[in-house]
Amino acid sequence: MPSSGGQEGHNLTGVYDPNAIYFPNEEELNASLAMEEGLDAQKLLTPESLQKTTADFTELNKYVFLSPAEMDEEALAWKNGTSLPQRTLSLNEQEVRYQEKKNLMNDFYAKALEDIPKLSPIQLSHLRGNSFLGIFAHSYLKDYFVSLPESEKQIIDTNLHWLVSLRKAAIDEAVRRGK
Repeated sequence: MPSSGGQEGHNLTGVYDPNAIYFPNEEELNASLAMEEGLDAQKLLTPESLQKTTADFTELNKYVFLSPAEMDEEALAWKNGTSLPQRTLSLNEQEVRYQEKKNLMNDFYAKALEDIPKLSPIQLSHLRGNSFLGIFAHSYLKDYFVSLPESEKQIIDTNLHWLVSLRKAAIDEAVRRGK
């Protein structure tokens, strides 16, 4: 059976599968199990915690960045017991922010993808593993994304696409190098 980048891809059929190189390797499986155990120990995998994570994502995207003067104004209001109206972005401002986030994310991942041939073997391994953990984390949260606004779903879907692409490119590069 041809080599699959240092692993057999957990192909139990004994039949050659050209995609076996993309199956999770033992290191990725162990890392994902360790991450899962750690999150579970902190009670972060309960339905309530997972729902809160997605709700926090939405709230973060609505957050209005304050100037130093506005922060001082809020701090003084809190000190004096005065409540200030909650500042939120308009729908148009949110859409601009989402587009900026998508552009930054696409630029970041495109550069990372471009740099893969320059990475050391250990960096390739870390990229592969970290991408897998991101994909694994997505699998826990995906059921909670249904209630998110469409623009937020697009950011998450785009991020998942990039993680899969980076992981595949890291594996392909390792195979190209004979690893």
